[in-house]
Amino acid sequence: MRIVKAGLAAGLASGALDIIAAVTVYPAVYSGSTPIRVLQSVASGVQGAAAREGGVPSAMLGLALHFLIALVFGLVLAAAMSRLAVSQRLWPLTGTVFGVCVYFFMQKVVLPLSMVPMGQGPDAKALAIGLAIHVLIFGIPAAFIARHFLTRGAAPPPA
Repeated sequence: MRIVKAGLAAGLASGALDIIAAVTVYPAVYSGSTPIRVLQSVASGVQGAAAREGGVPSAMLGLALHFLIALVFGLVLAAAMSRLAVSQRLWPLTGTVFGVCVYFFMQKVVLPLSMVPMGQGPDAKALAIGLAIHVLIFGIPAAFIARHFLTRGAAPPPA
């Protein structure tokens, strides 16, 4: 049960931080992007190009899908950290590696399998922003939170 709590907390918190960053950063960096468009781009994974015409309902679907994905990643992280004690001690490194892995898993596995209209892939600016958000805003906080829940109430390490 501790692993589930750790995973849910890590997924919810880092998912919230991630989506706040996405709907803030991308509209600031890319003209024509809005928070609604960012959320619709997530919904396009299941709706395809129609997500852009779906208005607020598509945006809310995107938000729900975002949190579903974040929860799954949080649970995976917590399960992995529960089995590898060094990942708990080195949680900043764990979060960094996790964030990079999540970014590339999304780019190379999830997006190609989805209905997202695919272009050439991210340019250098999008790659840098995406990696920074996935590491600093998603991965490291997720590892910190998972570690907190996994070690709370556990026996202290031997001196």
